[in-house]
Amino acid sequence: MRTTAAELSTGAIVSLGALIAAFWVAICAAAPEFIWQGMWIAASHVTLTEVLSAALVGLVLAFFIEPLMERLRGERHHRTRHGPGAALFTAALSLAFALASIGLHEVMSAFVAERAAGHGGGLEEAIALTVAWAFVPFAVTMAWLSVPRRWLAVPLAAAAVLAPVIAGWLFGWQLRSVVTTAIPNVLILALGYRQTMRGGLTPRAFTVAWVSAIWLAAALLADLILGMVQSGPFRLYSAFSFWVDVRFYAGWTIGLVLAPSPYRSHGDTI
Repeated sequence: MRTTAAELSTGAIVSLGALIAAFWVAICAAAPEFIWQGMWIAASHVTLTEVLSAALVGLVLAFFIEPLMERLRGERHHRTRHGPGAALFTAALSLAFALASIGLHEVMSAFVAERAAGHGGGLEEAIALTVAWAFVPFAVTMAWLSVPRRWLAVPLAAAAVLAPVIAGWLFGWQLRSVVTTAIPNVLILALGYRQTMRGGLTPRAFTVAWVSAIWLAAALLADLILGMVQSGPFRLYSAFSFWVDVRFYAGWTIGLVLAPSPYRSHGDTI
């Protein structure tokens, strides 16, 4: 059967949508760590001027940009809210935007300052860190989205399984970090295949949430037991790396909730 131009066009659009959705999830997975590091940096020397400027950015985003985007998407009339509850929610949202903007501004300023002082850093390092955090979620999301095309699903599934190893090699991770990423990654990937694309990527967010919660709790328990029975150096997590992974899986979960599905119907494929 000859493939029509319309089918090719639809396939190209869905494929591009899949890439955007995977990229969306990946950025969300990296974002919490950036914001957290920036908030720690800001807490030591932030000024009133910086707080007010960030609050202004947050207010503009919450009261202008976000409602405008909803209106352009045609969603405003479906969930328009009135009353003090809506005002309180919007105010809280603006505060969250303000805090996030402070964190992002501070962490990027720190990267630039290190580069200016001759200690490396700069935009290149910021991008490298983002890619490192985003690499695994991107590979896993692409593997899930490629299921309708088996010729593409098999190599992308293999890439998703190997993603922690590849990321460890590319970004110089310790073996411990590769192991603690690879084990929950395989479980998340496998369990995600059991779900259909009905409902978009959101059902897989719950998979990431509960698998990561069980994994982190089990790893913490194992480290506590290892600490009691031996004084050797092998621990799954340090205190720092444990909370890095907590933020990583939280961002990954949020990304799967927020990212749009590239499939308009059950029959769409990439």
